[in-house]
Amino acid sequence: MPRRFTEFEPLLRAGEVRGQKSEVRGMKSQGSKPMWFILAFGFHICFSIGFAVVILVSTVTAEDKLRISPSSPGLASWPVHLAAKEGFFTREGLSSEIIVMRTNTGIAALVTGSIDFTTAGGSAMRAAVNGAPLKMILNVNKKADLWIVAQKNIQRVEDLRGKMIGVGGNWGTQFYQVLEALKPSGLDKDVQLVSTGDVANGFLTLQQGSMPAVALTPPYSILAKRMGFRDLVKTSDVIPVSPTTGLVKTKEKLDKEAPKIRRAIRAVMRAVDFARTRKNETVQFIMNQYKMDKDVSEAVYDAIMETLNPTLWLTDQEVQIELNRIAEQSKMKITMKPAELADFTLTRQVAQELGK
Repeated sequence: MPRRFTEFEPLLRAGEVRGQKSEVRGMKSQGSKPMWFILAFGFHICFSIGFAVVILVSTVTAEDKLRISPSSPGLASWPVHLAAKEGFFTREGLSSEIIVMRTNTGIAALVTGSIDFTTAGGSAMRAAVNGAPLKMILNVNKKADLWIVAQKNIQRVEDLRGKMIGVGGNWGTQFYQVLEALKPSGLDKDVQLVSTGDVANGFLTLQQGSMPAVALTPPYSILAKRMGFRDLVKTSDVIPVSPTTGLVKTKEKLDKEAPKIRRAIRAVMRAVDFARTRKNETVQFIMNQYKMDKDVSEAVYDAIMETLNPTLWLTDQEVQIELNRIAEQSKMKITMKPAELADFTLTRQVAQELGK
């Protein structure tokens, strides 16, 4: 198996924090405790002595605040950003705060109750298999939205043999997607995966020539291709179902906070409808949010529409595919059922209310 981290990683640390309000470095599990447990315990201690994620002062009541944590500044969680920008959360009586955290950090913050949702659906499912009390309740992408992009002198995917590939996160969903996408070429055991922290850093290392190849999501994948870097693998061509981004909640609060959750789902659903039916306005949002030209923003729009899950939920069969994938990649015997990993009841109910 490729090593999780290499001596290259410290070179990226200076650029790791890109506006996050909270950060805990990813590290390997200690003893029998999974990483989500260690980080959640750390969050509990920090919050108990007064260190907390900065909360914006608001005039609304505490129960109306909504804190959502994407794991990247990229476009993977675009419906959340769009819902905030277009006021869909506000119309539901929610004061939203979007806090970018690394995947493990966001999962730990969710478990401790410091945030309301993480959007790192795939990694949260892996954490749930390892005992984290989490369920996915809404799915944005059920296709992998990852591209493996290489330096201009690398012509074929086979040319990556023995080389490093930069991947966002810390041995999370994107790492496994890269390995699965490389399997048909026989390269999954003959490359070295290196954490770049997030896809924005990955894009930077590609431009600097520090990495032979990196795994990127939009808009960075599109920007890289526009700059002449080689698009070697489109992971969705190889991986038919891969639920990456969504809304994940703790099991305990699914019933306790059902009304608030429904409002959050309704806001995200309306943002998705807005994007699907109002392309020009959504392209303008992408241009403003990510400071991109119109032609690039239009290409980004097409890419996110291609990977969008039109229903925003998954069937039991699709969740089982992910369970089987986790079992194969982790070499674990998993007895969990799809209902223990995901519950799309509220999403289906809101969709019905909206006439979908």
